[in-house]
Amino acid sequence: MLEPAAGIRRLPRAGLAWRSVAAVAFLGLLVLGTVQGNDDRWPFAPMSQYAFAVHLDGEVRSTRIEAVTTGGVRTVVPLTPGGVGLRRAEVEGQLQRFVDDPALLEAVAAAYAQRHPGRARYAHLEVHQDVTRLVGGELTGAPRDVELAAWDVADPRHPLGCCR
Repeated sequence: MLEPAAGIRRLPRAGLAWRSVAAVAFLGLLVLGTVQGNDDRWPFAPMSQYAFAVHLDGEVRSTRIEAVTTGGVRTVVPLTPGGVGLRRAEVEGQLQRFVDDPALLEAVAAAYAQRHPGRARYAHLEVHQDVTRLVGGELTGAPRDVELAAWDVADPRHPLGCCR
């Protein structure tokens, strides 16, 4: 058995036991909270709904990108790594760039075309937000749809020169 280095004291068995129990209890609560995914149990569960403060008498905004395909079908763009390589949070983080320069949506069309070569291409893209009013922290009424940016893809068959 190894002896502790000079000047280092061994932890008594009672100290080791209560620290072990505390660590197991903490990990158990963390796993249970993660599996249940209930924000009310934070910090033992993920705080997934908001990454920022929302005023109790303000608005909640949910961003999405919609597209019209070359076949004329309106669809919601899958904001996932497998869909277009972007998550909704990444779009929301760059939202002002899309509003200021809607031509950036062409890259979304190109990413979709690269990932899904057998599917209809995007001919037109729009950035939308569902805006819901809060009163006293409660959602009131139906969400209001707000279009923030729109872009017609120059060549839907080859967005940004993609997929030739």
